[in-house]
Amino acid sequence: MLTKKERQVLELRKSGLKQNEIASKLRISQPAVSAFLSNALRKIRDAEKIVGFAKKLGVEYEEE
Repeated sequence: MLTKKERQVLELRKSGLKQNEIASKLRISQPAVSAFLSNALRKIRDAEKIVGFAKKLGVEYEEE
């Protein structure tokens, strides 16, 4: 599950802001923005792998 800050950073990045702009807007450091992005993307990749594996096993799931 993504944290609130990870979701905020992803949304701002999606809207086209650069990391330094996100840092300024959220009043956090640029390395923190980088870490939030990295962690969020890792979590998303991991979740995609789990869903893919579950599908191979024939496990049904519902998105929340």
